[in-house]
Amino acid sequence: MILRILDWRGIPVSDAVPERVTACSDLERLGIRARRAVHATDAEDLFADE
Repeated sequence: MILRILDWRGIPVSDAVPERVTACSDLERLGIRARRAVHATDAEDLFADE
């Protein structure tokens, strides 16, 4: 869903972003990333806390 949100919003995604998103199994972190995807101006904004 996170990657779809970025796609729907027309935000370019590098090859590393899908790898990082799909490698995560922490539901809380995925929820945070989903909320960030709604407001992000860059795909790297998803990982602001890392």
